Order: sequence, then C-alpha cells, then structure tokens
Amino acid sequence: MITPPKMYKDRVPEWAVKLCIFMLLVPNLLLFTISTASINAACGFYGIDPNDANYSLIVLYAGLVSYFPFERRFAAYLVTKDYLLISLILEIGTTYGAWCSRDLVSLLIFRFLQGIANISLAAICISLIFNHLKTERAREIGYSVVYCILLCISPVTTILTAPFLDTVNYNELYLIVMYAFLPGGLFAMLIMNRERLIPKIPLDHPDWQSFVIYAAALLSLTYLLVYGQQLNWFSDPGIIKGTIIFAVSLITYIIRQRYLKQPYLNLDVYKYPAYRTGIGLIIILYLARGAFNFTTLYFTNVLGMDPAHLGNILIFNILGAIAGTLISSRLMIFKRSFYLIWQAGFAILLTHYIWMIFLFSNQANDSAYYLPLLLQGTGAGMLLTPIIVFMVTSVPPDLGPTAGATAVSMRLLGTTLSIAIINYFQLYDTGLHLDRFKDQLSATDPAAVSRLKSYQHLLLRHNSDTGTSITGAAHMLKNLLDRQVLLKTAIDYYTLISILIFLTIIALAILPGLHTKKSTLDSVRDIPV
Repeated sequence: MITPPKMYKDRVPEWAVKLCIFMLLVPNLLLFTISTASINAACGFYGIDPNDANYSLIVLYAGLVSYFPFERRFAAYLVTKDYLLISLILEIGTTYGAWCSRDLVSLLIFRFLQGIANISLAAICISLIFNHLKTERAREIGYSVVYCILLCISPVTTILTAPFLDTVNYNELYLIVMYAFLPGGLFAMLIMNRERLIPKIPLDHPDWQSFVIYAAALLSLTYLLVYGQQLNWFSDPGIIKGTIIFAVSLITYIIRQRYLKQPYLNLDVYKYPAYRTGIGLIIILYLARGAFNFTTLYFTNVLGMDPAHLGNILIFNILGAIAGTLISSRLMIFKRSFYLIWQAGFAILLTHYIWMIFLFSNQANDSAYYLPLLLQGTGAGMLLTPIIVFMVTSVPPDLGPTAGATAVSMRLLGTTLSIAIINYFQLYDTGLHLDRFKDQLSATDPAAVSRLKSYQHLLLRHNSDTGTSITGAAHMLKNLLDRQVLLKTAIDYYTLISILIFLTIIALAILPGLHTKKSTLDSVRDIPV
C-alpha cells in the first residue's frame, strides 16, 4: 500500500486542516452564483437584462468545463502548494477584474477566466479532502461533502449577500469574495508542506487547441439557448453567427478527437448505454432544479420578500440538501442499488413540485413553505452525487476522467436548457394567460380591457397633465397583472416538471440493469466538481 504524501506540517491539528479546506472551498463556490445573487440588482448596476445575468453564470461554468481536462496537466506538473498559490492568485485577480468591470463584455471575459481558476482551486480542495480522509469510505464522504456544498451554495449566497445588497454597489460583492480568499490562502501557505498529491508528469505538448475549440462550442451553444427565445431565433444575425460557430467548432472538435493519440476528452464514453442513461438523468435533475427559480420568483415578486427574508426561508432548503446528501452517502457506503436511491430522490422531488402547485397563491404564511423547501433540498441531495458516481462507474477505469468531465458538461447543458425552457414559458405562457385574463375581464368590464392594453403607453406619460395619477394607476394594474400571470405560469411549469419526474420514475422502474447495479467508487480515480 502506497503511503499518501504528508501535505500538512506535523503539529497541525485535524480541525485546522478541515477549517483550511473549508475556507478555501466556500469562497470558490460562492463565485458560481454571485452573478445571480440578486438579478434585479445586477441588471440595475450593469444596465443589462436578466438573461445577461444568467449568461454570466453560464460563462463561468463554460470556462470551468472546457478547462477541466487541461487542468490535469498542470496539477500533475506542479508541486501542490505552488499550484494552490497560483490558483489563488488567479482567483483573486479575476475576481478583482470582475469588480472593476462596468459593462457586460468585460464582465463575461473575467467570469470565463474565473471558471478556469475556479476548477483549479476546486480540484486541489477535493484532492486535499481525499488525502486527509484515511478511511476506505473517503471517496464517498469526500464527494458527498463537495456536492452538498455545491447544492447549498445558491441559497447560502442569498443569505450572505443579503446584508450588503442595500448598502453597497452590486459589483462590490466581488470585492467581498476576493477578500474572503485571503484568510484561507494565507492559512494554507502556513500549514502545508511542499509535497505532491499527484506524481510528476512532464508538461509536454499541452493540447491548448482542443481547449479553445471546446470552449468556443460550449460558449456558442449556451448563447443560443439563453438568448434564442429573446432574440426570436434565426431572425437575429447574432443567433445565426452563433449557430455557425457552434456547428464549425463541434465538427472540428469531433474530428480532432478521433485523430489524436491522446484525446482531450475520449468520445468512447458515449458508447456505453449506462453512461447515456446517466446523461439523461443529470439533465432531468437540472431541469427540475432550474424550476426552483419559480419558487424564489414567487417569494420575491408575489409575496414581496426582500433578500434577507428570502435567505431566512431558504435555510430549510439548505437543511434538506444536507439531509439528502447524508442519506445518499450512507446508502452508497452500504452499496445499495442506484435504482433505490434514485426512486426515493425523484419521488421526494415529485412531492415537492405537486405540493407547491397547491401552495401558489397571492397570500401565504412562511410556515406553509418550510416542509416543501426541505423536501426539494432533500430530493436534490439524494440524486446529485449518486448520478455522477453512476456515470463514472459505468465506463472502464481508464475512461473515468473523461466520464467525470463530460458529466460536468451535461450539468452545464441541463442548467442552460432549464433557462431556455423558462424563457419560453415566460414569453408564450405569460402571453397565453394574459389573453385569457383579457377575455375574462372583457366579459365583465369591456372598458377595462382598453385600459389594460394601454398601460405601457400610460407609463410613458410622466410629463402630461394627469401623469401622476395615470402612472400610479397603471403601475398598480401592471403589478397586479404580473403577479397573477406569474402564479399561473409557475403552476403550468411545475405541472410540466411533475409530469417529467413522474415519467422518469416510471422509466427507472422498467430500465434493465439498474436494479442490481450497486453504488461503489472502488474503480474511480477522480470525479470533478
């Protein structure tokens, strides 16, 4: 048995090691959701629309996904402590750049670079967790911890940023996160030895061309999905250019990987049916998680919760994610079948979404949502790690790194698809409910329909003789209408997600081979965030 390297100095206690890893990992993961911590505040500061704020999150994720196979080469070439220092400098530098940004283009550039720095630091933290856990269950515990933090990071970001949103400019959130890296980084430099977690491999001929092509394909595809509905698809020149870039990048990337002796990502992983099953499940999970955005929109736009109030109620979602992750990790430790874990997780999610359909209303008490939020977190916590583990263990060990990296790209695709479908619903389903509302209103008060059609025109008449009273009435009508339409759209979307989850449960019941496949990480060398 190979003795693991001694990464920390002799007199460093165990609690200090855990605290150091936690202090490094949390600020790193905060960067995932900081751009969407308050979409309204982000839109107001940068002069952008909500899709731009969502795309800034996707761009970071695309940088992370495209760079991950490239990151392995540097991790194996540099001493871990040196690599950690370089990653921290990149994190701090790119976060400072995001703080300095005042327009969308520069912000997106620094967000992409943040993704590159993000996966470097995250990979080091995961490796340090494995090195520190000396038990045979280290991998199950380690990945469960990382994915639990990842599930909790969005509501945690809401809680942590709420006190600052009303007192500082929005971009100063990046400055706060930048300073948050310093204590953990200094602590790590003090307690770590200059050892290697991975045996040294020469940095010969890094495949930067594949990285560039892969990044171009991901950025163009996500651009199409995020903005396609807003720009009316192929009637917009930008969408046409994006489609061409995606098609050329994808074809070039596939041809290149087929002819390389050492592919950037081995496309053979797609030959395994079980792996393709995992791809479908991870996309479904992220479609379901994306639907949770309607819940937060409902809390803020209908019930009128401010960020602090929203953060307090989302604590129950965090508790659920922790509980679900603990349950799934225990089931994996005891090598229960994936089928059992998935059935339970999707059933809990289904309960949440059906329950929320009946809870959507104009007025409600906070206590009515505690248990549904707990269920949503529990269901997601029971599903994420087992699905990733299933995907990686469904291919031969030599394809494990590619399988893990591709799994992350499927998470990116699922998140982006969720945004695209929600955009569709917010446009067409909202218009449908608006027309129905007009029809019902015309049956009782025909004059009100004409007032409703002209409220946007009235909002522009601030300088007219009756501008104040007209604008106030129009705003009241608009707010009332927006709340009602949001409620109806959320109910429709949750109904669709409930049907999707129900069909997934049925499919799991009839798919062959899943009932007996046990959850184990024995053959897995690495799984990314």
